[in-house]
Amino acid sequence: MEYEGPRGARVGELDEVLDLVNLVFRTSRGLPPTMGEEFTLLFNEGNVENLRIIKHGDRVVSHVGIFECEALIYGCRLKIGMIGSVCTHPDYRMRGLATKLMEDALKKMTRDGVNIVMVSGIRSLYDRAGCAIAGLSYDVTLKRDELRGVHVDEGKVKLVMDKGMRVLDFVRVYQREGVRYIRPFAHFKALLRGSAWRSRGRANVRLSFLIYDEGEVVGYVVVHKVQEGTEAQVVEYAGERRSVLYALKSITEAHGLSAIDLKIPAWDVEMLRAFRRCGLLIPTRTTRIAGTVRLLNIDETMRKLKPYLSERIEEDVWMERDGEYVLRIGDESLKVGGEKELAWLFFGVPEKVHEAFRKFMPKGPIVPPSEGISRACERIFPIPLLPYGLYYT
Repeated sequence: MEYEGPRGARVGELDEVLDLVNLVFRTSRGLPPTMGEEFTLLFNEGNVENLRIIKHGDRVVSHVGIFECEALIYGCRLKIGMIGSVCTHPDYRMRGLATKLMEDALKKMTRDGVNIVMVSGIRSLYDRAGCAIAGLSYDVTLKRDELRGVHVDEGKVKLVMDKGMRVLDFVRVYQREGVRYIRPFAHFKALLRGSAWRSRGRANVRLSFLIYDEGEVVGYVVVHKVQEGTEAQVVEYAGERRSVLYALKSITEAHGLSAIDLKIPAWDVEMLRAFRRCGLLIPTRTTRIAGTVRLLNIDETMRKLKPYLSERIEEDVWMERDGEYVLRIGDESLKVGGEKELAWLFFGVPEKVHEAFRKFMPKGPIVPPSEGISRACERIFPIPLLPYGLYYT
């Protein structure tokens, strides 16, 4: 039998795709087949063309999932392509199938006008595809005792647990964020009502809370709590940052949590200020904000980012490609290299990376400090990169 693909799945093949991803990520690990329930925006009939597959006979043997959406970065509208659920059947590994599918996925996203690719993982497959560990955040574990110092006017602030009945209030808060996804109402509703994904093999429960101050919605926080445990992680937050911290304090107390994990994007100055005002410690070194990332359609990406760039620097900024990328700012130029170097330049190099992933990191600075262009780069880079939030794929 010959292989068929890479190509997009068809509606009638959705169950076959789910059989494969559930086998690889769930049932082979002694877990229930819940991938379709956990990732409803990825695995649905409306997204089958983005489920890139290779078949052998009548069997789906390799898969790369794509979910496309849009985002606003300080007023600049960009298209995001997320890659997840990358897998090959155990009987068909080491044959280059996933490599072919990654190439196919990147070509499709290029055709679709994607500007930023986010991959929910770190491995050699993604490194070879030009995806880099880039983007900056601070990873914090808040212990219950540490949150006791967070205070607001508790008589006026009210926390309401919601499972998607007050979607518009979530939208009102989210639309005020300067860096966010452009999330359709139907997506918000489906995500709030959806199931939490498993983390480290453990089942989680999704808890969504709206925060009201004197009856006005001022924030929200979505938490995944370990079903049989006392730990949780913040999946997404928005709104007035001190109120979000108060919500986390209330959640840990009401649900008997010992600790709650939180990822703060390095560009979220308001949350970092709220931490300091509440006497909470922030790590001294940045970590990655997602898995790996790559830029596509660089000319179009630069055009879309022009409003952001022009507000930060007087000179024209553009990118040329002649074997390698060359950044030009006015009369200055900088040879960037390949796709990974481009991602590191744009989104920043995390300071703290797991030892197993150090081999994927740059060996030296992306912008030599002695070059004249370095000051200009400091004014425009790093560009904010969004965490996945509820859109995790």
